[in-house]
Amino acid sequence: MRQKILVWDIPTRLFHCLLVLAIGFQYITAELLDGSIQLHFYGGYVTLCLIVFRLFWGVWGSYHAKFVNFVVGPNATFEYAISLPTKNSSVYLGHNPMGALSVIAVLAIIATQAISGLFVSDEIFMQGPYYASVSSSNQDIANWIHHNLFIAIWVFLAFHLSAIVFYKLYKKQDLVKAMVTGYKDNAADSKNNQKTASQQHESTVLIGHYWLRFLITVLMSAALVYCIVVVWAPEVVNDFYY
Repeated sequence: MRQKILVWDIPTRLFHCLLVLAIGFQYITAELLDGSIQLHFYGGYVTLCLIVFRLFWGVWGSYHAKFVNFVVGPNATFEYAISLPTKNSSVYLGHNPMGALSVIAVLAIIATQAISGLFVSDEIFMQGPYYASVSSSNQDIANWIHHNLFIAIWVFLAFHLSAIVFYKLYKKQDLVKAMVTGYKDNAADSKNNQKTASQQHESTVLIGHYWLRFLITVLMSAALVYCIVVVWAPEVVNDFYY
């Protein structure tokens, strides 16, 4: 017996969509469009805001958005990994252990990419808010990280798309549809989905003050990134005299 259950809340799905758009925007403004470096910097701040939001939402968001409810230890991850060739391996309502690693990896990679951008300059018009606060050697390190880490993002993207195809064709699990609609099949015979009625209710987005919590999280994320980029950034000293 299967039933549909709401797993992915709107903020989580919105974050996923906006992050894809932000990465695409950053690539276009950096590699394809001339004279768009200012937009690239602004896009980086938006990307950093998205990462901060997901970190906050991973602490007090809905059930399956919380890190504590899907990040597991190395033993459980290894056991799940070796079961991947089996079509009837364990089914998870939320992220499976390998998916949890994927979430942590993408947050870490993109956060590093965005933070390194705070310390780089295009050597013509724009520079990150902390570029002048570090030594030239550290500027070079940040510049190397920022320009080369994007390769890791492409590698992760290829891995992510391959995993989606693998789960769709081999394991018959439509991960894309679940992320778009928010709903997944709850297989009553799966050992990972043996939940009481109250636990199933908790696993939906029906949490107290849901939209207020979402709004506060958005405002906190935007405020923190504004402080990082504007308020806490060191003042740029102009060495040119006229």
